[in-house]
Amino acid sequence: MIGASLAEQSTRDGFLRSALTANGRGLALPDFFSWFEAQRAAQPMKVQRVPLASLDGWQIDGTPLRLAHRSGKFFSIEGIRVVTDFGAVRGWDQPIINQKEIGVLGIITRLIGGVRHFLMQAKVEPGNIDGVQLSPTVQATRSNFTRVHGGAGQPYLEYFVSPGRARVLVDQLQGEQGSRFLRKRNRNMIVEVDDGVPLDDRFCWLTLGQIKRLLECDNIVNMDVRTILACLPLVDSDAFPFADGDEMEDLAGRAAVAPVHGFARELLRSLVNRRAALHTTTELLHWLTGLRVRYTLDLAPQPLDALRGWTMTADEVSHDSGLYFSVIGVDVDAPGREVAHWQQVLLEHGGFGLNGFVMKRVNGVLHFLVRACMYPGNHELFELGSTVSRSNADVYFGKPNAPRFLDLFHEPPAEWVRYDAVQSEEGGRFFHYQNRYTLLELPEDVQIEEPESHRWMTLRQVQNFVRHGYFNIEGRNLLACLDLSAREDSHGAV
Repeated sequence: MIGASLAEQSTRDGFLRSALTANGRGLALPDFFSWFEAQRAAQPMKVQRVPLASLDGWQIDGTPLRLAHRSGKFFSIEGIRVVTDFGAVRGWDQPIINQKEIGVLGIITRLIGGVRHFLMQAKVEPGNIDGVQLSPTVQATRSNFTRVHGGAGQPYLEYFVSPGRARVLVDQLQGEQGSRFLRKRNRNMIVEVDDGVPLDDRFCWLTLGQIKRLLECDNIVNMDVRTILACLPLVDSDAFPFADGDEMEDLAGRAAVAPVHGFARELLRSLVNRRAALHTTTELLHWLTGLRVRYTLDLAPQPLDALRGWTMTADEVSHDSGLYFSVIGVDVDAPGREVAHWQQVLLEHGGFGLNGFVMKRVNGVLHFLVRACMYPGNHELFELGSTVSRSNADVYFGKPNAPRFLDLFHEPPAEWVRYDAVQSEEGGRFFHYQNRYTLLELPEDVQIEEPESHRWMTLRQVQNFVRHGYFNIEGRNLLACLDLSAREDSHGAV
C-alpha cells in the first residue's frame, strides 16, 4: 500500500475486512438475539415520572434560575436566548443541557481468527426504548468514572484511561447535539488489545459487519456506538489516487473477502476516489469558513421560568406549542447498574424526528449532500451534518416553511431508499427520543441545485472531515449506518 506502513495497512484493512465479515468468532447473529433478550430480562429498569421540584439530589436555584445537581457535577438545565442572522427564524428562547465534562465513549477491539472484533456491551439507560441496547465497551461521563455517584466502577475503563494497557487506534473529540447541549463534546476512542480480556456476562464480541446488520433493526444499537463507528477509517483513502476496476478488486482482495457489488461498490469508490469530487477540499473549507465569518449567533443566559414561549411548572418545562421537547424528572430503579436507584432530569420528545442524507452520483461517483448546520450549542458556529435533520419533521411535510429537501423524504420511491430504520438517541439524557434514519440515492437525472447551506461531498471527503471534528453527531450517526455488505435484501442496495 502506497504511503502507509505495514502496521497502518493491517489496521485499516482490518477495519474493512471486519466490515465485510458477517460471521465472526464471537456470537453468531441468531445467538446474539437470544443473548440480547436474556440481557433484557437480566437488566430490568423501572422508570417513573416525578415532579422536577421534588427531584432528589437536584435543586432549582441560582441567578439566572437553573436546574442543577447539588454536587455541582453531572449536568445542569439552563435557559438561553438565541439571536442570529442566519436562517428563517432569527431568534428564540429554549432550555439547554450544560455538561462541561468530557466523557469517554470507547470500544475495545482485537483480532480473533484474523478478523477484527469489537467488545460490545448490553446496557440499559432510563430513556431507552425497550430497555437494553447495544452499547460501547465504555460510555461514561467524568462524574461517572470518578464515581461521584458513589456506585461501582465501570468494567474495562482502565483500557482507556491508563496509558500502556492498549494501543490507541482512534481518539477524537466529537460534539454532541448542538440543539440540546451547550458545546458538549465526548472523547470517541477505539483501542486494540493483543490478548483476551475477561468477558463479563453483559459483553460480547462482534465484527463490524455484524454490528452493521444490527443497525438495520430499530432501536438496538445505541447512539454512542454509532458516533464511534463513524470515526473509523475503513479505507486508507490516501493510498488510492482514484478507484476503478482492478483497484476496487484489490481493496476486497486484500481484505480477504468476496468482491463487492452494487451500492457497496459505489460506497467504496466514493471512499477512495479523489479525482471525481465536484469540489476540492480547499473549496469546501473556503465555503465553510465563509459561512463562519459571514453570519453571527449570540447567546444570552435566561432564567428557566422566564423563557419566551415556554412554561415552567413544578412538574416540567415545556413549549407552549406542544412541539420540540420538555424537561422532565424521572425516578429510576435499576438493580443491574453501578447505582441501583437514582433520580434525574431527561428531555422528552414526542413523535419521530427525521435524520436523512440525500446521495447522488456526480461525475460518476457517489456524493453526499452535506449541510452546514448552525445550532446554539455548537462548539463551532457552523458544523457539517446530514442533508435534513428535524426533531418534528411530520409537522412540516408539504408545508411552505418546510426545511429545504425535507419533502424528498416523505414517501420516497422505494428504488431511492438505501437505508431506512428507526434509531434512538442517547437514553441517558433523552426519554424515548427516536429519529427515522434514511439514506436516499437520487437518480442522476434528478437535478438538485446547491443552496448556500449545502455542498456535495464524496465519502472520501466526508471521512476526512469527520476525522478532524467538523461533522455533528446527527451526520456521524447516519454515516455509521452505511453498510458495505452487498446483499439483495439490503433496502434495495444492489
